Amino acid sequence: MNKELQELWKIYQYSFPDSEKRNLQSQKRILGDPLYHMLPLYEQHHLSGFLAFWNLNSFIFIEHLAIKKELRGKGYGSKAIKRLISKYPKIILEVEKPDTQNARRRISFYERLGFIFNSYPYLQPPYNPCMHPVPLFLMSFPRMLNKREFCQIRKILYTRVYQQTPPFDTYEKIEDKH
Repeated sequence: MNKELQELWKIYQYSFPDSEKRNLQSQKRILGDPLYHMLPLYEQHHLSGFLAFWNLNSFIFIEHLAIKKELRGKGYGSKAIKRLISKYPKIILEVEKPDTQNARRRISFYERLGFIFNSYPYLQPPYNPCMHPVPLFLMSFPRMLNKREFCQIRKILYTRVYQQTPPFDTYEKIEDKH
């Protein structure tokens, strides 16, 4: 592993809980996937963090955004997201339930950038077969998802990003909260 990748891995490790990240072997495997992009973020020639996303044709899925601890709150994450928004018309990401101060802060961060919180129930499939799914929510840019779109996006995420079988339900079973 080269020096840059080692530094990115270090940031990845301390920025996300085990339930929301891959192990090193899985991460190395997806780095070879042409739909997956892990972009190092630099400010003044110094690594500040990374943005990892999937180009899934009909939308971009931001899997991870992480900024070095000592550089957080300086606008580097916003700058990276704004660059992505300028290039892609539809973007999806996952956020935790808004039941902690940190979760609410993250949701507000994305809302300030134009993302919409979608209140459909969503389980992030486990990255590791020994773990359990994580209850999360999807946020979308530039508009809210209807239930049909939500189900289509969830199916793509489950099959393409997580290599899991999506839950069997039809969009009619999900309550349309919008």
